[in-house]
Amino acid sequence: MTIDTICASCIEALRNAGYNESTIFNYEGVIRRFKEFCKERDVNKYSCEIGKQYADDVISKKTGKFSLNRYHTHGRFIRLIDSYLNTGKFDFSILKKGKISPDNHRHKIIYADYHKYLHSEYENENTIHFYEYGMYCLLQFLNKYDVAELEQLEADMVIRYLQETKQTRQREVLCELRGILRYLGRNDLLTTVAGIHAPRIKRIIPTLSDDENQKIKEAINSGKVTLRDAAIVISGLSCGIRACDLIRLRLSDIDWNNETISFKQSKTGNLVCLPLTPMVGNSIARYILGERPTANNDFIFVRQLAPYTPLSDHSACHAIVSRVFRKAGIDKDNRIFGMHMLRHNAASTMVKNEVPIETISAILGHSSPDTTDIYITTDEIRLRDCVLPMLGISKEVNP
Repeated sequence: MTIDTICASCIEALRNAGYNESTIFNYEGVIRRFKEFCKERDVNKYSCEIGKQYADDVISKKTGKFSLNRYHTHGRFIRLIDSYLNTGKFDFSILKKGKISPDNHRHKIIYADYHKYLHSEYENENTIHFYEYGMYCLLQFLNKYDVAELEQLEADMVIRYLQETKQTRQREVLCELRGILRYLGRNDLLTTVAGIHAPRIKRIIPTLSDDENQKIKEAINSGKVTLRDAAIVISGLSCGIRACDLIRLRLSDIDWNNETISFKQSKTGNLVCLPLTPMVGNSIARYILGERPTANNDFIFVRQLAPYTPLSDHSACHAIVSRVFRKAGIDKDNRIFGMHMLRHNAASTMVKNEVPIETISAILGHSSPDTTDIYITTDEIRLRDCVLPMLGISKEVNP
């Protein structure tokens, strides 16, 4: 069956099953990317092989990193297509978050054990998926060379694995490998990769202009946004809290007497204690006293409609930030909106205010100040002071 036919049948089946237009729109986007994927490989007819390749294509082309969104959406779509190929019907009961799994039976057991280990070490699901995907890729590589046990892993295999990795992903692969080798207790192989440094492309972080910051303040002060959305955006702009930490904030995390916000970062496990500035404190207090529904939990930010459960994940925060930006009249301009954008802006504001990098690193909860150095690129004025003058340079060109 051709790619076009099976994809058209999928959309028709979704409509007949009563799925709403937003869901269908999302699947149309997945299908568009799938067709481009097949076109690049000169594939016109669908097969389980091309489907598996697309399901495994979970590295973002923009960032070169593992994409949790691609991981889930690609997998759901291909399981749906495969159900039609095998039974002649689209089985919508399988539209759940599935898990990729190695092909080799022994590797499946290793992969499952590593999965349990990661859940015992980390709380953040994105971090778990990151390292989990690294183990999956390594096991798939070993399967090509008929290596069944991780104890058989040697230095030459590790080097070959890195050589076969795309340059855009080598940095992530090295990080994944170090985690796996620590898990295995292979200090000999950790020494092997210790001196390997993958290229790191440092881009200028996109931030908000002074005019855009003013537009957000005006939108909030004019009442165009809800008190909850205003408190979330103000907290992000001032404190640089990650979405995964913001949705887990509890009422007990705020010390109103000592004016601090304390929480354990789900990504790093670091304990962070931030000053509760009047702007942040007032915005949260207004939300709690004037808008937060009576909920059967102690999370600060909850859904506005019953059941009043905490916000589900980072996508909820992304939708809130995008909504506030839209009401403030801020254009996207190829920038990535969401809490991460607010985090970048908080860091860049501190850099411009000449806050020491070590202090910014502590506020953001970075494990090392080196991670924070990238925000220096946002200070255009002081970057100009670093430019060397061109006076005195010879205009002659040597043959």
